[in-house]
Amino acid sequence: MISDLAHTTDTVVSTLLLMADRVLEVSRDGAIVNEWASPEGEGKMTPADSNALVYKLSYLVKACIDEKKNESLEYSITSGDTVSKYKVRVLSGQPGRMDNVLVAIELLSAKKVGKITELVWKQVLDASGDGMWDVNIPEQTISFSARWHKTFGHASQDIRTIADWVAMIHPDDRNAALHNKDEYLEDGMTSYRSEFRVLCSDGSYKWVMSKGMIVARDNDGKPLRFIGTHTDINAHRTAEERYFSTAQLLSKLINNLHDGVLVIDENKKILYANQMFCDIYNVSEHPSLLIGMDVYQSIASRMPFYKDPQRFYDRTVEVLTRQEIVLNEEWEMVNGKIIGRDHIPLTLGKDNKGCIWKFRDITVQKNTEKQLADLRNFYEQILNQIAADIVVFDDELRYLFINPTAIKNKELREWMIGKTDEDYCRVRNRSFELVERRRRIFDEAIATRHNVEWEEMLVNKDGEPEYHLRNHYPVFDEQGKHVMSIGYGLNITDRVKAQQELQTSRDTFASAFNDSGIGMALLSHEGMWLDANSVLCEITGYTKEELQRLSLKDITHPEDVNTYREQVERMLRREISTYNGEKRLVSKRGATLLVSFTLSLVRTNDGLPKFFIVQVIDITGKKEMELELRKKNEELELARQNLLNKVNQLEDLSHIIAHNLRGPAGNIKMLSETLLEQQTQRNNGEPAQDEVFTQDEALLLIHDSSMSLMDSLSTLMQITQIKLNKEIPKDDCDVVAIVNDICNQLQSAILEKQAVVRIKLDVTRVQYPKAYLENILYNLISNALKYTISGLVPEIDITTEMQDGHVCIVVRDNGLGIDMDKYGDRLFKLNQVFHQGFESKGIGLYITRTTVESLGGKIEVKSAPNEGSEFIVTL
Repeated sequence: MISDLAHTTDTVVSTLLLMADRVLEVSRDGAIVNEWASPEGEGKMTPADSNALVYKLSYLVKACIDEKKNESLEYSITSGDTVSKYKVRVLSGQPGRMDNVLVAIELLSAKKVGKITELVWKQVLDASGDGMWDVNIPEQTISFSARWHKTFGHASQDIRTIADWVAMIHPDDRNAALHNKDEYLEDGMTSYRSEFRVLCSDGSYKWVMSKGMIVARDNDGKPLRFIGTHTDINAHRTAEERYFSTAQLLSKLINNLHDGVLVIDENKKILYANQMFCDIYNVSEHPSLLIGMDVYQSIASRMPFYKDPQRFYDRTVEVLTRQEIVLNEEWEMVNGKIIGRDHIPLTLGKDNKGCIWKFRDITVQKNTEKQLADLRNFYEQILNQIAADIVVFDDELRYLFINPTAIKNKELREWMIGKTDEDYCRVRNRSFELVERRRRIFDEAIATRHNVEWEEMLVNKDGEPEYHLRNHYPVFDEQGKHVMSIGYGLNITDRVKAQQELQTSRDTFASAFNDSGIGMALLSHEGMWLDANSVLCEITGYTKEELQRLSLKDITHPEDVNTYREQVERMLRREISTYNGEKRLVSKRGATLLVSFTLSLVRTNDGLPKFFIVQVIDITGKKEMELELRKKNEELELARQNLLNKVNQLEDLSHIIAHNLRGPAGNIKMLSETLLEQQTQRNNGEPAQDEVFTQDEALLLIHDSSMSLMDSLSTLMQITQIKLNKEIPKDDCDVVAIVNDICNQLQSAILEKQAVVRIKLDVTRVQYPKAYLENILYNLISNALKYTISGLVPEIDITTEMQDGHVCIVVRDNGLGIDMDKYGDRLFKLNQVFHQGFESKGIGLYITRTTVESLGGKIEVKSAPNEGSEFIVTL
């Protein structure tokens, strides 16, 4: 298609060159894109002449492009003493060149006009309607003709210097105007021309075209005198700006429409397409490339987009052939979208000038219509489920809709559609007096154009009274005509009865409020006392009138002012309906009262906070008794816990005694029985048996067993003393001396194993039973020396430090360590041994932890096999 356009353009240019000397392709901004010259035209007209002529006719180029029109005119240009007359033809709408035009220029004549005296040409210029200006360059002065002063309203004395003149140029145009002048004067431009706005005497600005030339130079060629004219082009520029603004607005509007637009000319060629048209049909080319395409080719290219492509093609061709108006046709696309289209023929008289197609994506609209239909059904179902009479009347008060609550009988309800209240009363055998009363109410609603509400008392089939609240709401159209009415009826029998009961409740509440045995009051949601009974006045010492001048905050203890602020805000937010707590009030006499305080929020019918009901009970004496009772209970509980601990400790001790003394005691019993039996045999002269033990051996075994029994008893006595938590006096212990003394006691083991003992004691004195502290340190240090790794020099670190106000003693070694995953839960239990081959009874760590914990401390262990152990004792 592009090659066809190029061929068409060449043909048009060749045709124009048969009648013109030069053909130019000119863009909207006045730039010459292409230029062709006939053989005869090469000598008649230079490219400079072409540029000057196009520059002068730039306004015409823009108008032809925007209005898609052709123009032909004659134009004269004076250069020096020669006046050239040209025939100019401007052609727009060339295929593929919607933003360019072809300009054909033919030179008609060129005449010499000779020299004109200064006075004559000034008079000629003034007579032409152009104001003349005259600049004396060396003196930097300027003068204007009478015509100029009349045009712009300035007096001759207002503008005398170039500076005066420059101040008259619009600030936005000043730099460009001065640049054009300097470019002509300094750079030797062949002509001077500039357009700018000039300040008039009334404060307005006018557009002028300024043209001029140098008429005198000095011996060095420097310009001395510069003269020219100002042509008033204000109307032209204003119209031009308005035209281009409107054209740009319309172009932008069409290009940004949500509808696709396609314009077809009378030859069934595409004349215009906007971007939305291309978007709807996934056309990737710019819309301008569709211009000139045959419309039937376009229709065929769009067939694959439709679910029924052949029907689309046939129908479109039919519409184009018949030139009929088509509105809101709907077509389904293969992608699930629905496209609506309109066809509007363009005619001038009886002549066909083409047509306009408009396309729009109505998928959302159609889906919305379906949703609205579903929504209508949904709301109708809701109306049918509402437990209220809902009816709709037409403008003559015939029923259009009735829900089942209004008439439960389906057949009767369907029969009533289109009927009136009179018909209904005949069927239900109701009094026509009711109908007449309703008719008057309906007329009132229509006359006042407002909803009318009233109550009716009816008697049901059981002969009991029923109360109904009725509403009649008239609906009017935009012209103010009554089109329908909506009736809403609600059975309010329960509400009426509730109101009656409410009145009874109010009377009851008033009695309970005034005669209550506890303090009661009404409090505004701002915290002001509204009312108070005599009990509250007695509690606070204030009279009712005094309280009504105060707020709750005024008689609340300062520390309790914000106590229940959060709960009050929660009640206001409907998160809770009531709150009960305790707070302190200050009586009129200044006494602090502890009260039980209950708040309940009462709201208006609109759900807004109305007031709080406050209940106040003075619990000052009761609270003091509760505190005393709680103190006694806590003391009893502490005594009970201590007693239970003693019992538990004695039970543990009994198990230990049974376990540790059974072995030695059993050995002594067995040895004594054996010796007695042997002695009896000897005394009775019985035959000698093989003796199990000799007397000396038995005595030795009994001695060993008794010593073991004494050791166990000593250990148990030590454990008993610790567990029974006897009052043990604390000593001012010198930790440095104790550690050094223990190291001296263990000196032989230290020397034997060549152990390295490092001591760093940040805390040197502690308040602790000295014997217990020595026992704790001895067990930990001796264990560090005992459980060492063969071939590895033992290293032992003994440190003290303060942590969180407590003394911490740390004994760290690099010995065998303990598998905490395996033995961690048994580490401090009695008779536990974790390393074989060492003389150990499994008592030391048990006694150490028992000692530490009995005095309120704790012991922790960090250890791993072959990585040493770290014992941390917090006193």
